Amino acid sequence: MQNIVFVLCEGPHDVAFLYRILRTVGFKNYSEKIKDFPEPMDSFIIQSVKKTAIEEMKLEEIRSRPIPSEALAYRNDSLFLMYSVHGDSKKPVRKKIIESVSEIIPTDPDGFNPLENVNFSILYFFDADNRGIAGRLQEIKSELAEFSKSKTDDDFTGNACFHEIDGIRYGAYIFAKKDGKGNLEDILLPLMKEDNQEIFEKAEQYLELKKDDSRLKKLKIQEKGGKITEKRTGGKMKFDLLKSEICVAGQLQNSGKSNVVIIKDCDYITLNKINDSHECQEIVKFFKKCLRQ
Repeated sequence: MQNIVFVLCEGPHDVAFLYRILRTVGFKNYSEKIKDFPEPMDSFIIQSVKKTAIEEMKLEEIRSRPIPSEALAYRNDSLFLMYSVHGDSKKPVRKKIIESVSEIIPTDPDGFNPLENVNFSILYFFDADNRGIAGRLQEIKSELAEFSKSKTDDDFTGNACFHEIDGIRYGAYIFAKKDGKGNLEDILLPLMKEDNQEIFEKAEQYLELKKDDSRLKKLKIQEKGGKITEKRTGGKMKFDLLKSEICVAGQLQNSGKSNVVIIKDCDYITLNKINDSHECQEIVKFFKKCLRQ
């Protein structure tokens, strides 16, 4: 492979949406066994698993190990490994991935380098949220300055831009509305609603039944003094109207499935919609810009 690209996403919904977009421009699902991945990615993924001290982890933590959740190939020379790092706050996970990538890049200019013709890139995908595009880019710049020994003063001056640090090409794309704030769902949901307004209006009406916020607290079974009781405890669980709309509408096609499956498989997102979407085509251009001929 001439290009190996690590795609770091906040969560699995981002991975599913990017996967759907990239499939429309000729990216193919790379479903080889790990032992058959091109060097050095076969040993890279295997070592990523072996280095994880599973005995120190809880069962629910195992799925968050830093291994790719999807792999895509483009042409015959580019491999994209897509990671869900489970939240923008997971800096240690991103650091571990970046450090592992840095370790496979030879630093001796006079030594034999079997990877001399391989270009490594790492792409960040974050939601703007209320921080805005500029705020998010500053966070990424500060994070990379912390991870590397090189100065990063001039990098990431705008969305969908690139900067090279220590032999790795970094890119950053921030999901946002036209006002520079927002998240993935602000791009995704309008695509899904187009030509399906009635379905999503009904989904929104259903979600208006959520009137009692006290029900957002977990109802837990507990034992005290030999007696089993139940009690609402802790802070409120997060309710997100846009994510809920996608989930409810998606049940008409993917019963019992998560938003990840709905985003990847539903017919609310079509080839024509992706081709006509400014944001989707901007993402396509961003991915292709990281490839070196």
